[in-house]
Amino acid sequence: MKKEEIEKLVNLRQELVQKYGRLRDYKQNANAIMKERDYAETLFNSIKKLDDVLKDYVNFSDKK
Repeated sequence: MKKEEIEKLVNLRQELVQKYGRLRDYKQNANAIMKERDYAETLFNSIKKLDDVLKDYVNFSDKK
């Protein structure tokens, strides 16, 4: 794996950790509500970034 690809993965991880850190304590907050749109956007962007790094190594058959 190239250094650039590793940096992309590290950056993605850091972004996800930051988003997670902004959430309230999910174990103590049984009534937490999040917009599905926000959640879907985070997942979609994360998947796109992972696909970008992995495209030379993996062929995903479910891509549209």
